[in-house]
Amino acid sequence: MPVPSYGAMPISKTFLLVRVLQVISMVIIIGITSNFVSLIVSSGVEAPKEFVGTLSVTCIATLYVAVSIAFYWSQANIGLLVMSGVDSLLLIAFIVVAVTLGKPLSFLNCYVIGKTSAEVNAESAYAFTMSVTQNLNTMGSNLPLGNWAGATRTNCFQSKTIWGLSIGLCILFTTSCALLPTLFYKNKKANTPKSVEV
Repeated sequence: MPVPSYGAMPISKTFLLVRVLQVISMVIIIGITSNFVSLIVSSGVEAPKEFVGTLSVTCIATLYVAVSIAFYWSQANIGLLVMSGVDSLLLIAFIVVAVTLGKPLSFLNCYVIGKTSAEVNAESAYAFTMSVTQNLNTMGSNLPLGNWAGATRTNCFQSKTIWGLSIGLCILFTTSCALLPTLFYKNKKANTPKSVEV
C-alpha cells in the first residue's frame, strides 16, 4: 500500500518515520522497564513509582500509536487534528516521565560505579543489602529509584537509557504535534476545488 500523501508527500513520509521511531523507542522502554519491575518485585520489594508510572504511560502510548497508524493510513482527515491533540497530551505525559526519572538519575555517574576501592564497594553493597532486607515483604515498602539504579553499573546504564528514550519521545511527539495540523491543512488545500472565473 502506498503512503497517503495528504497533499504533501514529504511531510507525510516524515510523519510516518516519526511514528516508527516512536514505536521503536516505546518498545525498548517497555522491555527494559518491565525487566526492572520484574526483578524488583521478585525480590519482595515494591517497585519504584517512577518505573511503574513510566511503564503505564508507555504502554498506553504504544496502544494509541498502533491505532493512530491505521487512522493515518485510512485518510482520516479530521482525525489528523484529533491525533494532534492526543499527541500533545502524550507529549505532556512524557515530559513528566522524563523530569521524574531525571531527578534521581541525573546525579548518577555510571562509570564510577564499581571503580572505587574495595572498601567503598563493600560498604555500598552492605548498605544496599540492608535496605533491601529491611523492606523485604513489607507491604507499601519501597526503595527509591536511585538505590536501584545505582546498585550496579548495568542498572545505571539501563535506567539512563530509559530516561534518554523518554527525552527522545518528547522530541518525537513535539514533531508529530507540528506535522499533523500541517498535513490537515495541506490536504484541505489540495482537495478544495478551485473557482472558475467567467
